[in-house]
Amino acid sequence: MLRSKHFRIFLILLALISALSTLGQEILLVPIASGLNNPRGVAVLADGRLVVAEAGLGDDDAGNARGSGTLSIFDDLNQDGDFDDEGERSPLLTEIASYNTLRYYRSGHDEVFGIGDVLILDEDRIFFTKDDPFHIAGHEGTGTFTGDVGIFEVADTKTGTRRLVERAATLNSFVFDPERQLFYVTESGYNRVMWVNRDGEADVLVNLPMLEHMQQPVPAGIALDPTTGDLLVALFSGFVYDYFDTVIGFMPGDARIMRVDPDTGTLSEELSGLTTAVDVAIDEEGNRFVLEMTTVWPPTSMPYYFELNDPTMLPDPGGYARFTGRVTMYPAGQDEGIILADGLDTPTNITYAAGHLYVSTGLGTPGRNIITPTGIQPIEGMIYRISGF
Repeated sequence: MLRSKHFRIFLILLALISALSTLGQEILLVPIASGLNNPRGVAVLADGRLVVAEAGLGDDDAGNARGSGTLSIFDDLNQDGDFDDEGERSPLLTEIASYNTLRYYRSGHDEVFGIGDVLILDEDRIFFTKDDPFHIAGHEGTGTFTGDVGIFEVADTKTGTRRLVERAATLNSFVFDPERQLFYVTESGYNRVMWVNRDGEADVLVNLPMLEHMQQPVPAGIALDPTTGDLLVALFSGFVYDYFDTVIGFMPGDARIMRVDPDTGTLSEELSGLTTAVDVAIDEEGNRFVLEMTTVWPPTSMPYYFELNDPTMLPDPGGYARFTGRVTMYPAGQDEGIILADGLDTPTNITYAAGHLYVSTGLGTPGRNIITPTGIQPIEGMIYRISGF
């Protein structure tokens, strides 16, 4: 999918504007990959290559035999700073199950799920989470990866997967603690944080309490604090029911970051007053980076009968205000944040690695029209790199 010339110019201007920061340094926001289908987790290999998960088109909930999600290696072969040139993306796994919550759950949001977060262990072992509630008997062995919710490892043959643990609810994000030799994973369907060992044994670390306005906490992101060994968990905040006899997608200001003791499960509030805290990262110095999908009041929910793939439909934000996402840095020991990037289009995942942040954007059905700062444009998944903070 190709963007218009005007919109690409807008992206360049956005990167230049983002170079101005209250830190007094040159903060650079640079688009490094375009034309993606709902990019999610990004992991960085030791040689600088990226492992990127794309949740796909969201079109597999009708029992389709083939999924549209992918897991790929991105390699900047010509060293021009991006991954948009021919031959720079090599798929590891394809046909991974993908579905849209508007169709399946009537969620009021154009949200695509499937493969989610990615991490790397022992320098080259690749693990990922996958959300697939549409298991269809008989598809095993056909080359598709349908029918499981859990944590998976890319097999040594690079042609399949090994399931580490199977769960019954969406696993949005996970992290590995090398000292305890445990994975910690956010299980948003049950509002809890789990631990999983290398043998696939799992148990609940902590059940998360309801938020204000009786919202589900919806744990969406998790990070390991290298300075303390604690966990940081981003609580997205769920639907607000009975809001003047109606329902809204979330209450601005209710999302937060929680700190969790991995030994006891004890909770303490780290950061509050957030809107849709969808992911969190932390660097070696203890600086925290919070990703918010949107930072404004939710628009009208999308009707569940909306034809997502009909190009004649009027543009619709899809349940979240577009181009209102934000990355905020909270220096170690401080509660006041510094905005590193603003005006992002529905970002979903953030990764910190070697002094850089990688942010995935563009939630929703690829190609569906939305209103952008430069006019009506199709949804396109993008990855940005933030540096200089």
